[in-house]
Amino acid sequence: MRNEAEKKRRIGWDWLWFLPVCTLLLLLPERHTVQHALAILKLAYQRWSWGAIFSPSAYFCAGVIMASVSWPIYGLLLAAVALQDVKNKRYVYALFVAITILLLPFVTDALTWGSFPFNVDNEGVHRLRMIPFFPWPDGGYGSY
Repeated sequence: MRNEAEKKRRIGWDWLWFLPVCTLLLLLPERHTVQHALAILKLAYQRWSWGAIFSPSAYFCAGVIMASVSWPIYGLLLAAVALQDVKNKRYVYALFVAITILLLPFVTDALTWGSFPFNVDNEGVHRLRMIPFFPWPDGGYGSY
């Protein structure tokens, strides 16, 4: 009976601290990533060119935008599953996932900046990037 009870372990009282952590993690990184994704999509709409259909950079950028919005939510679900584990290291796994969720926006922002397909160079000429990160963006970090 005890072995069966261990298999069906639930999060239990860990919800008392896990729910505020989930709320905090969704308010900070998820709010930023959704706002950043909407700003990038708006800019892509304004600079749209039909050549983007053939640009691998556009597909890479769109994939990174979708991942930046969805991965924090999947990460929280993974942390909840890790807390249901019976092993002693479940808190370590949950902490690792929380730290990863906090660092994820830095990585995805850099990837979208380097792969955004609709560039404007220093002379104001619009260029379509075909290969992600090539040519390297001329402006400062975060300038599209």
